[in-house]
Amino acid sequence: MIRRILETSYKKTIGALGATLSSFFTTITRGGGLVELLYVLLLVGLMAGFIDAVVFPVPNQSLVVYPSGGAQTVPEAVLDAFVIFVGGAGVYLAYISGRQTTRSRTVTLFLGLALLMIIVSVFTGMELAILKGFG
Repeated sequence: MIRRILETSYKKTIGALGATLSSFFTTITRGGGLVELLYVLLLVGLMAGFIDAVVFPVPNQSLVVYPSGGAQTVPEAVLDAFVIFVGGAGVYLAYISGRQTTRSRTVTLFLGLALLMIIVSVFTGMELAILKGFG
């Protein structure tokens, strides 16, 4: 009995996840969404400094954050991309919270999450700057 309950729960979860991913990829690939997604990823990659990390590699690749203003490692570029994505998601949630006029609880939830994401992004960026030697 327990096995049957676990199997049906597992199948429901996997089915729901599969349906969500299927609808997500269908939405992206329909109507030029894939091009927009690639454009955003390329833009964030350029802002995070992937080109600098790949073209001008640092001598010590074992460090996550290389303590120099002129060079960076690939993991540092990934951290910079994380900071950009989290900050952008926070700004987007703040925008969505202003458009939610039907439920005040939803507005408060979106705005609280937005502020939390923006604060995490700012503090992570400041910590990276301190580790780089700028602070």
